[in-house]
Amino acid sequence: MPAGVTAVVKFGSSVLAGQEGYRRVAAHVRDEVARGRRVIAVVSAMGNTTEALLSAARAVANEPRDALVAALLATGEEASVALLRIALADVGVPSAGFTASQLCVRTRGALRDADPVAVDTRRICAAFACADVIVVPGFVGVDVTGEPSLLGRGGSDLTALFLGHAVGAAEVRLVKDVDGVFPGDPRCERGLVPLRTVSWDRVRDIGGGVVQDKALRFAARHRLGFRVAAMGGRGTWVGDPMPPY
Repeated sequence: MPAGVTAVVKFGSSVLAGQEGYRRVAAHVRDEVARGRRVIAVVSAMGNTTEALLSAARAVANEPRDALVAALLATGEEASVALLRIALADVGVPSAGFTASQLCVRTRGALRDADPVAVDTRRICAAFACADVIVVPGFVGVDVTGEPSLLGRGGSDLTALFLGHAVGAAEVRLVKDVDGVFPGDPRCERGLVPLRTVSWDRVRDIGGGVVQDKALRFAARHRLGFRVAAMGGRGTWVGDPMPPY
């Protein structure tokens, strides 16, 4: 990868809950670029878009084909790519963007719960030649047979970790609506503070689904550390050893 590529940052549906979310994310990414970073921004669909599209599919067919459902849901992520690029342009940050078919994260397995196996990193390198920010869709891929595919619920986490590993990013950060991994449920227990660092396996025990389980298994298998944090927060380092913040 070209010099300066340092961060893969994932922004989930809870962060992109509405139009204002894109403006906040654009300002956050602008600040990252101002610090000399190049950013691959992985985005989920806005808010409850995925559930709304799933409901629409079920309303028009009793058993919609998996590949057609994947193609439908991909439109939510691709709209999110476009919206973030519009917001970035508004704050003076030029960006490049990919659709699912252009980025072409190759997958294997069930079309609604696939595993990523390959991606053409040369396309990412080429895009960085003209922009400091690349916006890509999470959650979606293309099966090795050419059919659209999904990485399972919460699959944008897996997209970010997979891309971070593929490009050798210095940092992978999953931006959530909570500032890290907590030792319990912060909605039910007052006074909890996020853990500073935690192992991949421990997150699966206590994380309450804050990170997709498949993504955690991928990170553990490849010894890939990453950070879970709210936008602008310190959050929790997942993995070992913990780098300087």
